[in-house]
Amino acid sequence: MVNTKRRGLIGLGIASLAAPALAQTAAGSIRMIVPYPPGGASDVIARLMSQPMSEILGQTVVVENRPGANGGIAAELVSRAAPDGTTLLMGNAGPNALNQALYGRRLNYDSINGFTPISLVSSVPLVMGVFLGFPPRNLQEVIAYARQRPGEVNYASGGIGSAPHLTLAQLGTLSNINWVNVAFRGGQAAITAVIGGQVQVIMDTAPVVLPQIREGRIRAIAVSTLNRITQAPEIPTIAEQGFPGFESTSWGGIMAPPGLPPAVLERLHAAIIRVMAMPEIRQAMERQGIEPRSSTPAEFTQHITSEVQRWTKVVQDADIKPE
Repeated sequence: MVNTKRRGLIGLGIASLAAPALAQTAAGSIRMIVPYPPGGASDVIARLMSQPMSEILGQTVVVENRPGANGGIAAELVSRAAPDGTTLLMGNAGPNALNQALYGRRLNYDSINGFTPISLVSSVPLVMGVFLGFPPRNLQEVIAYARQRPGEVNYASGGIGSAPHLTLAQLGTLSNINWVNVAFRGGQAAITAVIGGQVQVIMDTAPVVLPQIREGRIRAIAVSTLNRITQAPEIPTIAEQGFPGFESTSWGGIMAPPGLPPAVLERLHAAIIRVMAMPEIRQAMERQGIEPRSSTPAEFTQHITSEVQRWTKVVQDADIKPE
């Protein structure tokens, strides 16, 4: 059984914009709330998008980091904000699907009904790496090592209930190993612990882990996508190392408080679609190991619903119980 502690839980398109539509946008700057500390994939994406969105909407888009409770602090803040288009969330699998799977009705917001999804903007591979002094060289060796030492192998994640945590918990269930999640406040803190040898294993998003692999500070083990990623084709997938069909990615999308007026939703969606079609934005994201995406609001809503269902099953199968 994987046992977690309840840390920090709060009670828990359109191709262009017409000038008249711009004139109707709510006055003042727009806050883009990022639910994690600076440096992670959500923060990278928000900062890439903020300037072109500002230019398109005629309003300054200010990126604001509000980490805590696996993104729950930021999510609750946005879910309670005025639905006028001036407060947005850089939504993520953690606060908008995994928290719901882990805590259910204990949350002070509803991942499915508590927001107005606008558009998906990214799919982000997870990358698994290990401390340089850790003996295993591939995934099967990591599993064998952990199986021989139940409870002694630790893995770092950027928070309880995060995509890396639940992905490795699922992998532990599938491989019948007992390893221990060590939760940190964000991926940067987690990877620092692995580089220093305080924790042996890490899984986090490509923008967090790949630079450390390239600089020789940790050793690569696997990526979580079905196919190898173009940014690091030398790293094998989990699927090809004994787990056919295994796939887990983090995703990002922009959402607003519930009750956003349709006209405001349309304007914001149009702006996001324009930004995500810009070659310079797409290339900058891809260099970071992030796959650009876009969707309709309805498609994004369906994606969130399916993610909640999927991760609820993972939580149940791995017997993850918040305390």
